[in-house]
Amino acid sequence: MAKPAVAGRVKTRLIGTLTAEQAAGVHQVMLDCVLERLGRHSAGRHVLAMDAPGGPRGPGGPGGPGGPGGPAPSGWEMTDQGAGDLGERIAHVWQSIGSGRAVFFGVDSPDLPPPHLAAICAALTDHDAAVGPVGDGGYWAVAANRPQPQLLTGVDWGTASVYHQTLERAGRYGIKVASLPAWHDVDDADDLAALRQRIAGSDEPALQHLSRRLDQIMEDCPS
Repeated sequence: MAKPAVAGRVKTRLIGTLTAEQAAGVHQVMLDCVLERLGRHSAGRHVLAMDAPGGPRGPGGPGGPGGPGGPAPSGWEMTDQGAGDLGERIAHVWQSIGSGRAVFFGVDSPDLPPPHLAAICAALTDHDAAVGPVGDGGYWAVAANRPQPQLLTGVDWGTASVYHQTLERAGRYGIKVASLPAWHDVDDADDLAALRQRIAGSDEPALQHLSRRLDQIMEDCPS
């Protein structure tokens, strides 16, 4: 689940430390990294669901791979998220791709460790769903063996209550949910600095590439 990297519409909490264009660049390089790593470390069907028709700007800008009117990134299908809040959009995508097991990720945790991914399938062997929390009260992924619309409605998306409200709704409707290992996400300048520190010196090519691209963006930071 992702937004196109449009200046002023993504990573707005970075604006001030970065320009709107640089913040959009951060979003784009994190999206590219997430797609590469999920394609490499997770099996099955891969679908990139954008919040508007078309796709994200590829590495070369609007005409690049995955750009508006362009092809999907290698190994990925593309679809539209539809309308509504995040829960409604997840439900729309789930319906459009089928009603079986699905795992939904965002863009904000590009350095998620592979063991965290492996924990999802393990959790779903004896739970109906699984949710991975992040420090701001949201989550890095939500997964289920079949659509669970009760988990996606009545949630105050974009607030610090998302994770706990999801667990409360699971309890209310008798949905057995596993809590996955916690990880980090990137919302503000401190989060971005922490990400850069975590991936500095990584031996994984995708994270090395992400580190270099973030360095390039930060070189032109406003003083």
